[in-house]
Amino acid sequence: MKYTIEALTKTEDIMRDYKVNSLLAKVLESKNMDLEDYHALINPKLTYHDFSLFSEGEMAVERIREAIDQHEKICIYGDYDCDGILATAIMVQAFHELNVKVGYHIPNRFEDGYGLNVRRVEQMADKGYSLIITVDNGIKSFDAVEAANNRGVDVIITDHHTFDEDDYPDAMSIVHTKLSQDYPFKEICGGFVAYKLAATLLGHHDPYLYSLAALTTVSDMMPLLDENRSLVKRGLSFMEAHHYPQLDLLLGNQKYSATSLGFSVAPKINAFGRLPEMVNPNNLVKYFQKQVDPMFLEAVAKNAGTINSKRQSLTNKYYEEALQVPHDDFLYYSSSNIHEGVVGLVAGKYARDYNRPSFVMNYDEKTGIHKGSARGVEGFNLYEFFTAHSDLLKQYGGHAMAGGFSVDEDHFDLLKQAIEEEIVGRSFEASQEVIPLTNEDLTIDNVESLDALEPFGQGNEAPKFILKDVLFDDIRQLSSGKHLRLDKHLSGCDLACLYFSQGERYEELKRKGPITCVGSLSINEYRGKKSINFIIDDILM
Repeated sequence: MKYTIEALTKTEDIMRDYKVNSLLAKVLESKNMDLEDYHALINPKLTYHDFSLFSEGEMAVERIREAIDQHEKICIYGDYDCDGILATAIMVQAFHELNVKVGYHIPNRFEDGYGLNVRRVEQMADKGYSLIITVDNGIKSFDAVEAANNRGVDVIITDHHTFDEDDYPDAMSIVHTKLSQDYPFKEICGGFVAYKLAATLLGHHDPYLYSLAALTTVSDMMPLLDENRSLVKRGLSFMEAHHYPQLDLLLGNQKYSATSLGFSVAPKINAFGRLPEMVNPNNLVKYFQKQVDPMFLEAVAKNAGTINSKRQSLTNKYYEEALQVPHDDFLYYSSSNIHEGVVGLVAGKYARDYNRPSFVMNYDEKTGIHKGSARGVEGFNLYEFFTAHSDLLKQYGGHAMAGGFSVDEDHFDLLKQAIEEEIVGRSFEASQEVIPLTNEDLTIDNVESLDALEPFGQGNEAPKFILKDVLFDDIRQLSSGKHLRLDKHLSGCDLACLYFSQGERYEELKRKGPITCVGSLSINEYRGKKSINFIIDDILM
């Protein structure tokens, strides 16, 4: 990783004009945030764009109310990731509160694939369903919607995924921000779209369902700006206040934050969709309903931990196997052994570790198809590459940094050759800007003031700092030598720099003089005494 120290020249002006301390002023300057943006960010007023702003939202609501009045059978069709599962749960709970029992289906990643499909439409039509509502999918389900229309089944699509311009299914109604000119903020996820529909049907907001939508926004890595920021910030406050057992059990012994949702709760939900052979992900829809047997909640939450651990071990196992092939410029790996549910995780791990593009596939020997997941890096737009070489692919989808694709045996080597022609010889060195710190910046009050900028996430990234040439008072190992702690006494407080999983560098760093660290700041409180933690990402030699 290459680090660039930001040249901050307006810190004193911002301190004076914004009436903030030096640390917060540096972060605001780093984010290029003017006074109006800053006041909007810290304003507790909720930003929420009404469902009526969707161009076909009213059509959807009218059709649903007609179906309710006529006692038609309604089915909610979701997706197998956290966003799709919770979007389904939100809609099912809303209908339950309207005293309407609906069917629902979370597709099996391997049997159904992504999105509404013809086979499931035919099954629903045979069972008498006359209205299908998709959540977090459907915008590319042309054949499935056509099949539904042929069977006299109406389809309402609620989705947020990308689509080709002026090319979308002939559904009864499509609720999508990018098809709604009047909708002011386009980047919301499937769970938030579903919540807006649910709240409209209910006629009121619901703190629990709102909290589920907040979780989907974090899990789908949506930009935490505009109404997304309000959603997550308010949702976290609801979670902390109400301690919903469905979320508490998955969170474990942690505090609610965007980070804990993204790294602890969401992966457990996603694991059900990645390894459906262990537990049917449809169980999670029931799990996230309001009135559920506590024993069922505990059983599912326990299973979530087990499945997630299995997911982690499989990812690590197949990652090591993938690294056995040459990968000097990119990773191109396919195997009939790799579990299809973790190909994206293996690809993502490689892209993070090596900052190079990755293409990881499961090979089906019966069909001769390599089906996989890819990850891009800054400077290599994955979706543009797939589009330019669509003639080599059976199918593809995604965006600049991540996507799914499949390629047959005849084009497997040709696709690799195309990647080589695009990539070999290019450098994709990752870089990050860091904010320089002085001892004067490091006070308890200053670090606590950064809380006003939370929640951090996509579009509102947590600031990264650099501590230059620090002479630490003490360096010691923690957890039987696994981690390191570097202590510095400051005027007024203590600074503890924590370097996780780097215990083997103890002797090296103990002999070293001044040390330069890159990382993030937080407050630690123990027995009523507060101190500053600096979580080290890297030590620069």
